[in-house]
Amino acid sequence: MYLNDDTFGSSATSLTSLAVVIFITLSLYCFYVRELTSLRNVPGPFFANLDLHEKYGPIVRVSSNEVIVSSTKSRHVIYGATSKFPKGDWYIPTGSAGWSDGDELDFLSELDMDKYRLQRRLVGPAYTDNFMRQIEGNLDKILERNIEIMIQRAGRIEDVDHVANFLASGMVLSVRIIRGFFHSCDLDCLQVATFGESKGLLEAGVDDGAIQLTMNLWGYMHWVGYVPVYHRAKKWFNMIVKPKLCIILAILPSLPTRKTTMHSKPASQMTEHVFVWARKRIRDRFDSFASQKLPTQATDISTRLLQIHAEKPALKPHWVAEMLGTNFGAGVETTAITISSFLDFVISHPGCQEKVQKEIDEAREAGKLSKLPKLREIESLPYLSACLNESKRLHPVVGSPLQRVVPHGGIELEGKWLPAGTAVGINPWVMGRNKSLFGADADAFRPERWFEMSREQWKACGASGTSNFEQGAAAFIDGTMLESCTTGHSKTNTIGIHDEAPQSQGPVEEKRSCEEDGSRDTSRDVSGNLIAEHDLCH
Repeated sequence: MYLNDDTFGSSATSLTSLAVVIFITLSLYCFYVRELTSLRNVPGPFFANLDLHEKYGPIVRVSSNEVIVSSTKSRHVIYGATSKFPKGDWYIPTGSAGWSDGDELDFLSELDMDKYRLQRRLVGPAYTDNFMRQIEGNLDKILERNIEIMIQRAGRIEDVDHVANFLASGMVLSVRIIRGFFHSCDLDCLQVATFGESKGLLEAGVDDGAIQLTMNLWGYMHWVGYVPVYHRAKKWFNMIVKPKLCIILAILPSLPTRKTTMHSKPASQMTEHVFVWARKRIRDRFDSFASQKLPTQATDISTRLLQIHAEKPALKPHWVAEMLGTNFGAGVETTAITISSFLDFVISHPGCQEKVQKEIDEAREAGKLSKLPKLREIESLPYLSACLNESKRLHPVVGSPLQRVVPHGGIELEGKWLPAGTAVGINPWVMGRNKSLFGADADAFRPERWFEMSREQWKACGASGTSNFEQGAAAFIDGTMLESCTTGHSKTNTIGIHDEAPQSQGPVEEKRSCEEDGSRDTSRDVSGNLIAEHDLCH
């Protein structure tokens, strides 16, 4: 082909024309979305920012077909026990995306609410307060061992007191250290609660890969929830194309294949991550109880679920296995975040740290605490509970709106009409800082606000106590277990480890005493983070 100046000129003109067409098309689309759709009356900036609700009010439009709300009234409508709002596309990447037979147990991705409620009723007895207290003795053993390890490692970076001082000094690295430390603690506790045995990750001082795997999974699900078509395509390739491709590659003689030998080393207990380890334990439990009678007294969750399966065949064997896997997929990251943020807030506010320690010491001197306090004993420590609730309010485990879809017929929320099919949700980080709910100092860590609420305020917010695992369809199925692990870790200082108020080595963001006065909270939405943490499985 002969090229000359006319050829290049023609190409440049074509590219310019194409760019103009694309620009005009995008401009027309933006104009249509902003001015001609049924959501045009919902306020919202052209480009989103972090202060949307402060500027625009309790309802904000954040995309062409999505609005975010922030009010107690709307929370009940969207997420309440009688809500008719189905889950949105954000949940697609949390499951098989339609490339399975649909007969799985997955509370996070399940869209069939009748099936969801049936499965929750079936597995519920294994996650009640009473059963958690029944297996609390096993948890005490691993907690006591882990506390001994903390004492032995005093002065090393793994020590909780040392890590806490890093947190108080504002070092970014410490956040990763303390989260990894408690990830190991949580995995040990969850393994004991689920199977009655533990890999001893904290004692071994190693990460078996589960920590990074869990963080990667949650990170993936959060961003890909907004581009579910990518996940559908990925699932299609992995479940439909990849197996066939592997077969084709295996039969091609010209391609080298990796050979295994009898000298190959089996994976050790520490090199296989917890999900592989758990699958083996599940298989062993099924094999064991197939040849012998189930014990009358369950000492762990897996045994209790197998008892329920024997009593109620509607709880299918593979549902039991999937539920046991959920303990690790949904329980580790959320628990570690809750505990590490709790310690961060308490230690970064010296007045709070002293009050928590004093409350624990006084309860111990009065004989109200066991060597390893029980859950019911921890619940009798009001200031510690208030600090835990305050840290959950300011640092919920999820920072994304938990998307729902307006049902057929449409609905009016916050004075704005939303047509059927509109994506709607509440961001727990926004809800937890709502000044109309928590007062002018909603951005501050002030546990005292929890003692200033009237019974009516608690009732209006759908809460009846200091626990964030109380009522409603959004209650996370293993909330009690998470709460048990949280209070278990807060036991650390009750065996004689006293923290001195940390000396700051640099500026600490928003460091203030809990005794400073602030505007009084006039209402309370205890479910600000309840929606996030525990709707994850709804």
